[in-house]
Amino acid sequence: MHIDELKIDREQAAILYRKYKEHRAYQKPHDEQIAQIYRRIAQGKTVIRALQSIRTAGVSPQEGLPRLAIARADQTLCYLHVRSPQVCFSNSRNWWPSNRNSRSKNIVFDWPECPPTKNWTYEAQVPLIPIHMRPRRGIENYHVLWEAEWSKRYPVDPFLLRRFGEDAWLVVAAWDLTEVERAVMSARLSA
Repeated sequence: MHIDELKIDREQAAILYRKYKEHRAYQKPHDEQIAQIYRRIAQGKTVIRALQSIRTAGVSPQEGLPRLAIARADQTLCYLHVRSPQVCFSNSRNWWPSNRNSRSKNIVFDWPECPPTKNWTYEAQVPLIPIHMRPRRGIENYHVLWEAEWSKRYPVDPFLLRRFGEDAWLVVAAWDLTEVERAVMSARLSA
C-alpha cells in the first residue's frame, strides 16, 4: 500500500523543531502542529498524511469505491458514506451520521473527485490488531488505515495510527496479517 509520508532529514527536522520551540511567543495554531511533526520525524518516527493517502490511492475501477479505508481501532466494522464533495468513514450504518463532527468516531473529509456510489452504505471489516501491537490502553485514541475489502473479505496489510493534527498521523505499527489470523477472522465473517 502506498502512503503519503512526510519526509525530511532527521537532523534537519531536529534543527527546525528547535527553531519552532525558540519562538513560542509568536506562534500561530498551525505552528505547534508543524513543530510536532518535526519533533516526531527527528525522533525517527514515521508521519503520514492518511487522508491524502486515501485520496491518492483513488477508487477501484471494479467497484468505484475507495481503495483505502480508515476507522477507529476499537471498531469492528467501518461504514462508507459518500455525499459529494465529502466522504465519511463511520462507525454507524446511518446514511450520514448525526455525530459527524466527532473527529474520533467519524472521519469526514473533502474529496470532490470521489464518484457517487450506487448504494447508500458500504461496509468493510476493520483489521485485527495483533495482540503484541495493540495499545495497552486508550485504543479508542488510535485508528487503522488499510486496503479496504468492501466485498466482505478480510483485509491484509494495515497501519495503526495516532492522529495529532488535521492530517498528520503517527505510524505506531504496520503489519501483514498471517494466514492463521485471516482464516480465523474470515470464518467469523461468514458465521
